[in-house]
Amino acid sequence: MKSSVLKPPVLLKTLLDVIFWFTLIGLIFRLLFTVFYFFTDIPVNLTIHHYQITEFNFAFAVGIFLKLLISTLFIYAVYIMRKVVRSFFKRKLFTPLQISGLKLIGQLLIFTVLFEIILEFTLPIVFEREIKAGGAFDSSFNSVWFILAIGLFFLLLSKAFSYARSLQQENDLTV
Repeated sequence: MKSSVLKPPVLLKTLLDVIFWFTLIGLIFRLLFTVFYFFTDIPVNLTIHHYQITEFNFAFAVGIFLKLLISTLFIYAVYIMRKVVRSFFKRKLFTPLQISGLKLIGQLLIFTVLFEIILEFTLPIVFEREIKAGGAFDSSFNSVWFILAIGLFFLLLSKAFSYARSLQQENDLTV
């Protein structure tokens, strides 16, 4: 008969470590790039969300700042995921760290989606001086709707862990 011991998710831990370090390195390079272009007179030729940027101005700085904020929130969500997954290696379930970590991951993913939507809405106002509204359903894993669903799933998982913790504590009291 097989034991019901939770096996540590080694592959998930490794994958999260790789994602964390690569996205962190990417963020550092983007930050250095932004500082470099801010303090030099080299002409800028970039595209942000389908908008061609030719000069470094306040609108460009706000757009870059929002993209850096979105990236930072995502990297922090991956960092918290790493902490939660590492807590599974201790073979304990329904700990306060796991419950609060799952909730925070969900909130961070939802905030990144909201900031991305705000950026999509405000960039046409800033660069084209017109208001555009619309929605699209992207069928990839990079879709804002998919990431929003994953964020809501983490919130639901947090509530399930919280409920399971209360049942576990109640069961421990009766034994």
